Amino acid sequence: MIPMANFGLWWIGWNDSDYKSRMSGSLEQFKRLGFDYAVVLGNQVYVQYTGDAEVDAYNLSEYLSEHMSMPYYVTIPFRAPNGLPRGNITGSFNGSYWEKWINVFASSSDPNLKGFYWSLENAWMFKKKQIENGGGISYELIEAMSQEIHEAGFKFIWIPSASTMYLEGTNIFSLNNQECPNCPGAYEFFDYIFVQPNYYLTKGAPNIPGYNDFKEYLRKLESLKSKYRAWNVYLEMEADECVIGGGGNCRTCNNPTNCTKLASDYIKVQLDVLGKKYAQRAYYFGVTFDVVKHVDSYCRSNLGVPYV
Repeated sequence: MIPMANFGLWWIGWNDSDYKSRMSGSLEQFKRLGFDYAVVLGNQVYVQYTGDAEVDAYNLSEYLSEHMSMPYYVTIPFRAPNGLPRGNITGSFNGSYWEKWINVFASSSDPNLKGFYWSLENAWMFKKKQIENGGGISYELIEAMSQEIHEAGFKFIWIPSASTMYLEGTNIFSLNNQECPNCPGAYEFFDYIFVQPNYYLTKGAPNIPGYNDFKEYLRKLESLKSKYRAWNVYLEMEADECVIGGGGNCRTCNNPTNCTKLASDYIKVQLDVLGKKYAQRAYYFGVTFDVVKHVDSYCRSNLGVPYV
């Protein structure tokens, strides 16, 4: 039986001299919300970049060793603050920025470090066009990265954004076409993949417009998992401050009640399609703990189950 585990995204920021938590509360409060692991991350401007991977990684490692008093996964940053990749996206892993970054953490004595999170969210990252545009990376490099992480005794996770009903066209699963000849599925390299459907977040003309579409999305995901025996692929839960009337990226942020329902649909769709919640779940909820508390109260009252 797969043990249940909840991964919560824990946002940090670099202020040109040191790191600070961007979260609304403490780690103890975070754990009380039901999270077993913190996934420590920040976007490209919130992770220090000097150009020297060992310096960059060391400073973050020191901060996390001192401040993270629970099991965590640390981000491997893909982009520099200027938006460009931190390394050669078609080059060798050996000697790369990313290898040096990982080695600093892998040699750390911090017992709370459990693994690494790959920060490039592009679900099509192995495709030629994505690589040509600087938004992708060769699968050979990710394969070597995965091998290095696993040989060091750590786990490797990925949370790709895949707001598409055509999931079989992503690099989550194997592809072999002109755009991606003989590309393996990323599920082969990661211990856990949490797919972002962006059902809650998508503005404009959403690719998953209604709840029935969301059910079809999850059925498609389950079908592809079965086809490829990719049992390590799960779903990311998505919510943010819109559910409590704050600013965020909900598709109807001016309507907190509707945003709350959209957030709870991530639980409902699992119950309707699977008959249960996934054993492993990752949660994006902005930086505000009250978001989780609010959606949890709604799920308990309306679905009969906790959110986390």
